Amino acid sequence: MKKIIVLIIIILSSCNKNNDFVSFKGKVINPNSDSLLIYNNDYKKTIKLNEDNSFSDTLNIKAGKYIIYDGKYAVWSYLKNGYDIEMNVKPNILDSAGNKISNFRESINFKGKGSDINNFLFEYNLRQSESGMNLYDQMMSLDSIGINTALDSINKIYIKEVSELTNDNHFLELETINRDNFKKSYISFWNTKQEISKHNGKKSPYFNYENLLGGTTSIDDLKGKYLYIDVWATWCGPCKDEFPSFRKLEKKYHGIDYLDFVGISIDNIKDREKWIEMIDKEELSGIHLLADKDWKSQYVIDNMIDKSGIPRYIIVDPKGYIVNSDAPRPSQEKKLYSIIDNLNKNVVSQ
Repeated sequence: MKKIIVLIIIILSSCNKNNDFVSFKGKVINPNSDSLLIYNNDYKKTIKLNEDNSFSDTLNIKAGKYIIYDGKYAVWSYLKNGYDIEMNVKPNILDSAGNKISNFRESINFKGKGSDINNFLFEYNLRQSESGMNLYDQMMSLDSIGINTALDSINKIYIKEVSELTNDNHFLELETINRDNFKKSYISFWNTKQEISKHNGKKSPYFNYENLLGGTTSIDDLKGKYLYIDVWATWCGPCKDEFPSFRKLEKKYHGIDYLDFVGISIDNIKDREKWIEMIDKEELSGIHLLADKDWKSQYVIDNMIDKSGIPRYIIVDPKGYIVNSDAPRPSQEKKLYSIIDNLNKNVVSQ
């Protein structure tokens, strides 16, 4: 009888211990780094991949939203003690050599306890990413009433989907708060964009920054042509995501006499070598400049780039006036190419 009681206690003890941590394992095929980083504002842990790129670890954490970062890309997850999750990342895209590589943001699958919520978060964010700039453009074109109505509708649909997925009250409360904060942030960003649009037609803020040859180039030196200005940084993921499209853009319009491509990096001056190396590595042509005070550079502040974020694209006319203070990204090919082709018509008609 005593042995049975002891056995029951051991079993119950084991069950309780399983609730004290998250069991997290899986495999990343063709990883972007040798580890995964799990973090939020209150927690941070690095999990090293094994030689076969598998991993297994336990996380003692507070229930909440966490970012899983693979060294290049990041995805949101919801973790709480008691979860037993397996995460697998499989290659689903090809690199320039035709080899399969992992796109961390598009090739994840969760299994086990806690997988339903995490697969939902992953798939929802993937849908948002795929709608991308088209949804963004639609939202930014709305008036103040329209943007509020649209965001309320989006949030209502999201919470409905979450409620049908799980009865985890903590997750539901957390996501309700997150969606409210999302709305506030989006409206704040919308207000910033409205202010930025007022720069159209006005004289461009001045710059005179270091170029690749060690001298300086000012906006006055570049008068006489339209300028497509890319404000970026070596540490900016979305900036680097645009490089393939930027190379395609530069190739398409290479040699035309009415347009120059100008890259202005807001890297810190001490990171000059990183800036030069990335331009060379990514085979970026055009005119490249390094801002003097990174985020605090006057050109950055005057264009409200410190509020809108990067990458940011600006079109300036041959006389130094802003044509488009928030121009389409290189990846928005149809929209951007149409604008550039119309610039040529303006030159011909002058």
